[in-house]
Amino acid sequence: MRYYEEELETLIKAGAKVVEIASFEWQRVHGFVNYVAEDLNVDWYSWSSVSGLKVWENGNFKTINPDCVTLPAVLDYYMKAENDMLLILEDFHAYSNNPVNIRYLRETMRAQNYTGNYKKAIVLSSPNKFIPEELSKELPVIEVELPDRDTIAVIANSVVGEYKDYCMETNITPKLLESALGLTVMEARLAFAKAIIEKRELTEDEIPLIISEKEQIIKKSGLLEYFHPKEYLSNVGGLDNLKDWIHKRGQAYSDDAKDFGLNIPRGVLLLGIPGCGKSLTAKAIANEWKFPLLRFDLGKVFGGIVGESERNIRYALDVAKTISPCVLWIDEIEKGLSGSQSSGRTDGGTSARVFGTFLTWMQEKKEPVFVVATANDISALPPELLRKGRFDEIFFVDLPSAKERENIFDIHLKNKNRDAKALNLDMKELVKKTEGFSGAEIEEVVNEALFNAYAEKQRDLQMNNLLECISATSPLSRTMAETISNLRKWAEQRARMASNEKPEEVKEMSEDIPKLQQEYNNPFISKRKDDRK
Repeated sequence: MRYYEEELETLIKAGAKVVEIASFEWQRVHGFVNYVAEDLNVDWYSWSSVSGLKVWENGNFKTINPDCVTLPAVLDYYMKAENDMLLILEDFHAYSNNPVNIRYLRETMRAQNYTGNYKKAIVLSSPNKFIPEELSKELPVIEVELPDRDTIAVIANSVVGEYKDYCMETNITPKLLESALGLTVMEARLAFAKAIIEKRELTEDEIPLIISEKEQIIKKSGLLEYFHPKEYLSNVGGLDNLKDWIHKRGQAYSDDAKDFGLNIPRGVLLLGIPGCGKSLTAKAIANEWKFPLLRFDLGKVFGGIVGESERNIRYALDVAKTISPCVLWIDEIEKGLSGSQSSGRTDGGTSARVFGTFLTWMQEKKEPVFVVATANDISALPPELLRKGRFDEIFFVDLPSAKERENIFDIHLKNKNRDAKALNLDMKELVKKTEGFSGAEIEEVVNEALFNAYAEKQRDLQMNNLLECISATSPLSRTMAETISNLRKWAEQRARMASNEKPEEVKEMSEDIPKLQQEYNNPFISKRKDDRK
């Protein structure tokens, strides 16, 4: 389906004098304009400040005025031309800060009278959407998304033709094309060409090389990070309810599931206590489902240039949508969205607009992008994010119960090629001593005990090594007892428990342990009526 060509042609036929096309991919923009020009039976021109004015004739550009290098000069030429034509102004965003250029363009737009059969228009070509305030009410914009599989196929076949003397074997399969999704046309072309130069073939065997190129390109943006997770759900201790839910949702991506009437899963929000397996679960989901895992750092979205933040969020979401099916992991989402509530007073509404873009995308997306968001501080989350429809489910991840702690010990010992029975470890004692410990703290106990055993030149890990490390560890739950209690009360009514095991009650810390600044209470607010004087 030629969506962008048809959209451009419709706008021109409807009387749009100037249209902006936002895309890095100049070849596709030229392709759109060429398609419309052929359909309307008119010539089309390209202008830049370096090459001047050129016309497209017989498959090549022909320079007709190399001295026409200023915007007023080319607009003057366009205005005086009596023939119908389409004119591309390359990299227009570089000239949009000049009020004279903007005024010249507005005069051009006003001078053209619509007759009902209009075939003369200007196309502003820019890498990103940038609409000057003066043109905001008159300028329609077409934002070009990253190429789909069909467009990537065109590029792959073109590269094979260009490098036919190098390429000894070619087998362009859907799997090969999917490996390049998320790249621009130019980036995909370079990845395919590099594969041919290095391997002298373009087959599925070159997929790792193309993915490696794609990872570097995605990382260059600074917004997304391509992960290769090695964790499975079996590496996550406890959380049986969450695991069961994940297994069921993973079956919804098949054709049979779609025929059955299942919706594509939107995502899951994991709330809870730090160190209890939220991030580990995000990685495990991607590995279990065999989906690419993209880590999205919301904090890096915000830029200092006007419009940069909104552009960054759209780009990141476009990449995720193009690579789909995939898992988009947003770790500690509350930190990235922390300023959205006061955005109007603090940053001119930028945070609110970024947050709004993300929420709208979450609500309306049709592509199989499964969002896994994690959060430690529930109070910092905007209420709009917790509304039904954004995520399929909200799970609360609590401290591990006694049974789950035993499972976590087994997992981390096996990761170190150790067996509890072979080492004669008293698991009941270890479980009892680690009451209130998170999974991350138990992992650190095992790691530290191994360091100590090696330093003491023992033959292997012993029970006393583990007990010493446990006694030397002050779990986070002791300083967060009140916070954890409040989290649990909140989750009882507003979230689903990730585990079917109930953990022990957290113990208040003793008075002689220094408190964190945020833990101090107002001495004039008493908890009991009896204490009031």
